[in-house]
Amino acid sequence: MDLKHKIMWKILLGFTLELLVGIFMYVVCTPDGSTVNKSFLVMHLLGSGILGIVGYGGSVVYDFEEWSLDKATFTHYFVTFITMLIISSILGWFPDNTLFAVLIIFTLVYGMIWLVQYMLWKKQIRKMNEELKELFMNKDNVS
Repeated sequence: MDLKHKIMWKILLGFTLELLVGIFMYVVCTPDGSTVNKSFLVMHLLGSGILGIVGYGGSVVYDFEEWSLDKATFTHYFVTFITMLIISSILGWFPDNTLFAVLIIFTLVYGMIWLVQYMLWKKQIRKMNEELKELFMNKDNVS
């Protein structure tokens, strides 16, 4: 799959998944008996969708072969955090005096997700190397 199609799929998937998270969060965080504020709900879901686009769609930076893992990680983290900060400020997701706590929590969650992904990539690379080693060993035995 070329990069253009990969970006399109990641954007679509990111928007959809974050939309589902947004619906869940709206249902969980809305007090019982309160009326549905349709304009806020639409803005909330749109903000969630945009965050999904940037977060998941932006993960294509890891596919840029000329970028180091550090550069891709920092770029993705920074762009995702700034986007989340802007959207959450506009929509009032967090009180203004909790910026430091939001930064810490976001960084910890981001770090955990990154670490899990890193371990999965490492496992996949190890498996590919073992398969290559087997392939070359079998090729040498046949010759």
